[in-house]
Amino acid sequence: MMYNMNISFLGGAREVGGSCILVKIYNRNILMDCGIRQSSSKDALPDFKSIQEQGGIDAIIISHSHMDHIGSLPIISKEYPLARIYATKMTKDLMRVLLYDSLKIMNNREGEIPLYAESDVKNMLNSIFPINYMVEFPIFQDVKLTFYMAGHIAGAACVYVTTPEGSLFYSGDFSVFSQKTVEGLKVPRLRPDVAIFEATYGDRLHSNREVEEERLIDIINECKRKKGKMLIPAFALGRSQEVLLTIKKALNKNILKDIKVYVDGMIRDINRTYKLNPLYLKNSLGKKILKGIEPFYDDNIIPIDDNKLRKKILEDDESLIIISSSGMLTGGYSQYYAEKIAPMENGYIVMTGYQDEESPGRKLLELLKEEKDKKLYINEKVIPVNCKVKNVGLSAHSDKSEIKSLINFLSPRNIFIVHGNEDVIENFCMQLSSEVKGKVYAPKCSEIYDININKPRKQWRKSLDKVMNCNEELDENNLKKFWEFVSLNYGERLFTLEEMIYIWSGNNKERSAAENFQGIIVNSPYFESDNRRLFLFKCKSEEKVKENLKTKELKPNELKEFTNRYFKHFNPKKSSFMYDEKKVILNFDFPSTVHKSINNKIEQFEKEVGWKVEISDTININAASEIINNILNEVSIKKISYRLEQKQAIVMTNSKYIIGKDKIKEFENTTGLCLLVQSPEDVVKDKLEHICIRALGEFETMEQNKALSLIGEFFDKEEFKPYRKSIKSCNDEKHIELSFISPVIGEKYKIHIQDLANLTGWNISISSSANQNEIINIALDICKRKNIKLKKNPSFNNINLSLELKLEDVNVEDLDSVKLEFEHKTGCTLKW
Repeated sequence: MMYNMNISFLGGAREVGGSCILVKIYNRNILMDCGIRQSSSKDALPDFKSIQEQGGIDAIIISHSHMDHIGSLPIISKEYPLARIYATKMTKDLMRVLLYDSLKIMNNREGEIPLYAESDVKNMLNSIFPINYMVEFPIFQDVKLTFYMAGHIAGAACVYVTTPEGSLFYSGDFSVFSQKTVEGLKVPRLRPDVAIFEATYGDRLHSNREVEEERLIDIINECKRKKGKMLIPAFALGRSQEVLLTIKKALNKNILKDIKVYVDGMIRDINRTYKLNPLYLKNSLGKKILKGIEPFYDDNIIPIDDNKLRKKILEDDESLIIISSSGMLTGGYSQYYAEKIAPMENGYIVMTGYQDEESPGRKLLELLKEEKDKKLYINEKVIPVNCKVKNVGLSAHSDKSEIKSLINFLSPRNIFIVHGNEDVIENFCMQLSSEVKGKVYAPKCSEIYDININKPRKQWRKSLDKVMNCNEELDENNLKKFWEFVSLNYGERLFTLEEMIYIWSGNNKERSAAENFQGIIVNSPYFESDNRRLFLFKCKSEEKVKENLKTKELKPNELKEFTNRYFKHFNPKKSSFMYDEKKVILNFDFPSTVHKSINNKIEQFEKEVGWKVEISDTININAASEIINNILNEVSIKKISYRLEQKQAIVMTNSKYIIGKDKIKEFENTTGLCLLVQSPEDVVKDKLEHICIRALGEFETMEQNKALSLIGEFFDKEEFKPYRKSIKSCNDEKHIELSFISPVIGEKYKIHIQDLANLTGWNISISSSANQNEIINIALDICKRKNIKLKKNPSFNNINLSLELKLEDVNVEDLDSVKLEFEHKTGCTLKW
């Protein structure tokens, strides 16, 4: 029997931008991507009229979150609100950031009517149904959708739709090679009748990625030798994170030295979203984030969020690097920096990605061919270009050979090539036609194709014939039984979490049950995740399990079973094992809210196992930020910061917002932190009210030096003295700041400081900084007097004001007196 598949190319054909494809398959209209064109000479939107003419849409599938694939989605979702949208969770979270940023840009442009309103974005986001990779999901009866890892950027997916009347593969944008943030393309041997492939770089072969990364570092070192400033315009999503991690690796290895890297624009928001979705990242990066390690920023890599710093770094003499969006110099802060750096003789602008034909970035690269009178046009300004312009190939798209490899691997009968400039598509299709058996098409925008499918290709199915049909929940008591069943029937085959739940129960359970199931699997001695894909799991071999369960020596891996048995119901984030000290450290997202009954469990564990148990007091600020984003999902957030010593989370919004008491209570009950929401006008007021002890009474303000002398005379008689007295300014109002060894010590004198403020007429603040060197010296002095030997130098945590000592002998007597003396002298906590 002959079946028909109808494909309409509404955008993104023989062009890069505005990707939008309407597929009629098994009597359902499914839209694949819904992007926007950024070229000023073309209509920004896809051909939506064709959608109306063909009866509307039943569902929308999004491959990834770049604007050329999602930019017009709020418009079409508003027109067809009942059409459910399918994407990965990471793509949904990134879409929220990009579309709200796009909305802000449109609203700020004079004389331009925004394409959609904030309510359209909000309603569209509520229509998204997230699906994980490699989960076959029925979007309609007999119409099944599966996402596969596409590489390219975090959350990017290749789309596979199967029906009784034929199957369709849509590559979206893909990258075969592994990057620093994501693994490369991972698809099984599918059997599509029709396939649509991107060919952005269908006319070239990429240079070696590592060589290009090394060249970038060489250019940075050259810039540093010339004491220059460098701008790297980069796409906020994907490219920026790759560049950041490349530079950070070079800094950590001392290949780059003594140079600051500043990060500006929407990149900051994208970085935050990456940290909230570690399972969608490369294994090594995802595991760092799960351990609470900051992946992007450090002392040398600094985010910018105010105009003063932007101006200052350009005026300073120091050599530096600025990474800023947009990547094509079409908007964002990269335009501001390009205006300033382009005229510099020792300036550098380094392009790292695709440049649209009409973009300032492409015009800048074309200047490489010119020798004289180089000019750049930005925001109707003519900018002389005296700086060095470089191009480094860090593409996240596959090249010609990689695209052909995927086509040959899948062997589709009908091949459509899209997402590339016209000459690239034509030449690539001409080459391809002579190399493959399937029919090759080079569609144009607004063209419609009717594909006849005589005999739909038979699909390879994952067979899960063997299931346990258990009604009980999986726990540590029946986990071994589950492992034995899976191992016997499926060996070391990889499964998604959803497939493992199905093997256990014979049905798909709710998401909450899935999270509990995952926690048990991840922390068990019987199962392990795939090295490259954290979302896939398999049975450990019998030898590995036996090794894990040995009890003759209690090594960290062998303690997992005991720890899981005792503490899994408290949901620790992870457990760390200090074998030399026989100590288990339990890490929770929010340790202060752990149920008090854990103390009984700790006592029982220590009695049975003989190991001490401690609960880490470190708060997972990534988890706290995720909760804030969920609670305030309708609010435009500028910045989230934390005062952990005061148990506060501070959210700065872009506009005035009054938070309800119920939300504050919900956040405090979950995290143990107090939630403060500040609009820009609240910030100055907050500084004045919270850091200063204000002078009361009718005393005139004493002359500055006399006031400092009076304060010094008072503290000369006290046990603790401020080691520094300085004049500070807040909103043009001067005050005196007293710096003690720690703010805790300063708080002891709060009443006296109030008296001094009244007497001198000066507002006086206590510095929130601690004198780290002096604190460490006091600890070393006490240890020397007590004849306590340390294995390594003390480690100071400035966030929670604690000092950790690694002792050669943990059984030293009189440790309590050491702790008391240290805490009395410093106000800080001592740990070992």
